[in-house]
Amino acid sequence: MPSTFLGLNTGLSGLNYFQSALNTTSHNISNANTEGYSRQQIIVSATDPLRLNQSYGMMGTGVAGDSIDRLRNEFYDNKYWAANSKYNKYYTQNDNLSTLQTYMNEMTGEAGYTQWLSQMSQALQDLADNPSDNTTRISYTLTADGFTDMMNELANNFQNTQKTINDEIELAVSEINSLSKQIYELTQQIINVELKGGNANDLRDKRGVCIDTLSEYAEVEVLEKSIMYGVGHDQVPSNAEALSVRINGFILVDEMEYNELMVVPRSENINQTDVEGLVDVYWKCADGTAGEFFDALHTEGKLQGLFEIRDGNNGENFRGTVKSIAENPSSVAIDIPTPIHVYNLNVPQQGTINLNGKDYMYDGWTADYDEDGYLTNFQFNNMTMFDDKGVEISARFPQGIEGKTAKIGEYISVKGIPYYMARFNEMVRTFSDYMNSIVTEGVDKNGDAALDMFTAQDPYGDDYVLKGTMEGAGVLQSTDSSYYRLTALNWELNEEWKKDPSKVAVSYARDVEQGDVEARPIVDKIIYGMTDMTMYSQGTVSHFMQSITTTMAVDISKTHTFAANQDDIKYTIDSQRTSVSGVDENEEAADLTKFQNLYNLASKVISVLNEVYDKLINQTGV
Repeated sequence: MPSTFLGLNTGLSGLNYFQSALNTTSHNISNANTEGYSRQQIIVSATDPLRLNQSYGMMGTGVAGDSIDRLRNEFYDNKYWAANSKYNKYYTQNDNLSTLQTYMNEMTGEAGYTQWLSQMSQALQDLADNPSDNTTRISYTLTADGFTDMMNELANNFQNTQKTINDEIELAVSEINSLSKQIYELTQQIINVELKGGNANDLRDKRGVCIDTLSEYAEVEVLEKSIMYGVGHDQVPSNAEALSVRINGFILVDEMEYNELMVVPRSENINQTDVEGLVDVYWKCADGTAGEFFDALHTEGKLQGLFEIRDGNNGENFRGTVKSIAENPSSVAIDIPTPIHVYNLNVPQQGTINLNGKDYMYDGWTADYDEDGYLTNFQFNNMTMFDDKGVEISARFPQGIEGKTAKIGEYISVKGIPYYMARFNEMVRTFSDYMNSIVTEGVDKNGDAALDMFTAQDPYGDDYVLKGTMEGAGVLQSTDSSYYRLTALNWELNEEWKKDPSKVAVSYARDVEQGDVEARPIVDKIIYGMTDMTMYSQGTVSHFMQSITTTMAVDISKTHTFAANQDDIKYTIDSQRTSVSGVDENEEAADLTKFQNLYNLASKVISVLNEVYDKLINQTGV
């Protein structure tokens, strides 16, 4: 037999449900433009019916709200995070390459090397017309010096960009650490609320926004599993779920703790022209020291894009195998599969070399070279290493290391700043050697042996003497005067040429001895050399610079296309995700009207039953 007031309780359940539905709809409308907000809805079911003995069986008792759930699809979340990581990697590459292209455009534009070639041609022609005149000699040296200044500025701009990217890496690591802490704290709040049977939808949305942002920096793997009560086979799931977030395969956040990354400056450079202070990323230990290495080059996202442009070498890093080792002092001989020309050598004078997975430091090297300037059989000297306590000691090599892999830096297929700096170095070394070999055959105005036209200053402030270096086959030390010591950063016209125009070589010794002041065979050879198609494999110096510009333009176009494609994919996935979890204003407006009408009807039910009970209680009876 049902209660006399069953109908009133039934109407009240509907009134409560529709009131909650109106509140939830109001919450959805209020957060229609809130980033990461997921639309919420009340999950309801009919309350348990009453079993009656009469023929009509069971009687309904109303409605009950089971929970307020947010509409979210984990499948779309995972797809969005993956697409977001790839998009940010390509966008970061494109953005930084575009910055480098700006500097290249300055070099290749009307005010760059094109203008210099025109001015140089004019200066050479003037010198050819009047080789004994100091004015034409000064004009010639100023023009040549201007070209070295342009290359110095270009290389410095690339180095400054490398430093800027390095700073961005530090900021990215700081942001990842901040996000990991936020995700951990939100997870603790969510678990605390849900274990008590509460609802943590809004906290989950905030955590989702943090994971969205984290996916910009690195590819994320997110896993949620129920927190279990009980032991063994008696375990039952609770209302709460534990979350774990991994980046690069390692746990960043779980229900127990959050981990952090840290940046550690390199003790030695990897490439000859790297800016000082480049950092690597490591996992941070509890005591604040650096733990395991974080391989940022193998995780999608902005962090990978930054490292690839900062360190990208187009796979041209130094690689070989250990031939032999020696101790007291420690050294290692390396066989390389392909000889390296001195023009292309990018190995630092002092640096770090990895032997069979372990890093060792060296403070100099020697190499055999042939008559064409190709280097083989490298030996790295005065090797040191860090022991278990972080103290630098003389290198101790393990047994069986012969035949194992040796490398400096990583193989990175992307053409980043080290790649372009190596091309600039190749340009100045090739050009200098070509021109120096011409001018050093002659003499200056006073009949003295001509000095190198292009060189660089050594650590003592004197010009390197490159004339006659590496002639025939021999052994090259890293500290020797050689074209290896010339880079786009330190390249310059010989100081003596700049100070004294009489030092400019235009003639051979026999011409000066014969008093032929108008002889200019050196100038004629230089004029020819400016258009010599054999100077570089690409052709002239102009063709070489154009090849660098074209290579960069192709890479920018490629990264722009990849970024645009990933942006489209990300947009499509986000639209799919929004179609599930986003707030539709028209739909919410319709729900608002619907629940208002139903609320009024539920109120009418109670009002009618109130009249019935009033009649029953107050107006009937004895």
